[in-house]
Amino acid sequence: MANTAREVTVVEQFDARKTIECLRSGVSSGHLSAIFSYGREAALERVGRELTRVQSGAGVISLVVKGNFGNGKTHFLNIIARKAEEMNFAVSFVPLSKETPFDKMDRLYRRAAANLLLPGYTQPGFAPLLEGLKRDRMKAEEVLKYAGHNLHPKIEAVLRNYLESDSDMYNQHVLLGDLAGDFIPVTQLRSINRMNFGNTLSISRFTVKENTFDYFRFLAYLIRAGGCAGWVILFDEFEQLMYLGIMARANAYLNAARFMSPSFGMTAAYTVFSASSNLWSELIWRQKNSDYDTVPQKLAAKERQHEIPTVREVLGSFLKDNLFLDKLSTFDVNRMLWSVREYHAQAYDWPAPVDIDRVAASLAGDKPLRTAIRSMVEYLDLQYLYDEQPDIKAGMPEEILPVKPAGDEDKLEPAIPEG
Repeated sequence: MANTAREVTVVEQFDARKTIECLRSGVSSGHLSAIFSYGREAALERVGRELTRVQSGAGVISLVVKGNFGNGKTHFLNIIARKAEEMNFAVSFVPLSKETPFDKMDRLYRRAAANLLLPGYTQPGFAPLLEGLKRDRMKAEEVLKYAGHNLHPKIEAVLRNYLESDSDMYNQHVLLGDLAGDFIPVTQLRSINRMNFGNTLSISRFTVKENTFDYFRFLAYLIRAGGCAGWVILFDEFEQLMYLGIMARANAYLNAARFMSPSFGMTAAYTVFSASSNLWSELIWRQKNSDYDTVPQKLAAKERQHEIPTVREVLGSFLKDNLFLDKLSTFDVNRMLWSVREYHAQAYDWPAPVDIDRVAASLAGDKPLRTAIRSMVEYLDLQYLYDEQPDIKAGMPEEILPVKPAGDEDKLEPAIPEG
């Protein structure tokens, strides 16, 4: 695997440096997913089959991706996103966090709509689909009819006012914002409707908690009507549930059911939940006080017994319908590290060392993939700067898991290391 003799172009060098900087940061991206997919071919084949089923009208399919810390879950989601775009799917990548917790459907929708990337577009958003409806009256009537018959009436009213009126730019912006998750009060919508059409709008009460999922259903239908194969929604860091209280987790599981079962009305959607393996061992299936037992008990205490079967069905799906991303083989890790070496040589136009087998062997053992890659980049950086072979020892801190404070059954907080 010696260096090629041809001269590296400026564009190639720029792209190679971009790749190395992405690897150095340790943050996965769509750019890296197009280059590094070693060892995940079988998993990607499964995803491809399931996407084909959604594409052919199979309704909704969900997948749970699990793996140990640093083994490439987020990277695999980016690989799925790239595969989905090639198959003409719209894709939303939704990292979960304290600001976007899974028990808050309105925050999930706002982030999913904001991050929506249509095939062939470089900027996120679904405004091009709405502009397409303005140009195609028959398609617009089809979407309006679906919204009027299947969703909360507010959505049909917002869409009709956006498509059929000559509202000023401010009201158009407000209406578009509502469809993107910045919900406007019904009173404001009535005022806009009176201004546009001269009549009084009668709409039943809209509540964020009960009716937000209808916006997911609307956007899924709009995406399909706009000519896409469907909608792929990628929820990353699903283990963030471990930081929520019991009732918040119960609501999160109930929210997950909406994406996993066609009975909730989603169309042409493929939803992926990515979570660290400790979600199962530390929360869902732990030997004592597991969520499989405590969440139903809490729902029963709140007189919400009718929701217990749905929660247990979701937890059962998390156990049986998952894809485990095991640690890559030594062969695949070595292939990836050699590829890192090639990009580093191209990025800085230097004869990167070809005797990296010893270093690669030391990194391909029990180290997380992210750690091995960043260590190889650091090794090459040091040799490039100082022209000597450094000794690299890769290590990583333990994951800080949430712990439940004594006497507070509804809260989970991150553990604080001693000292």
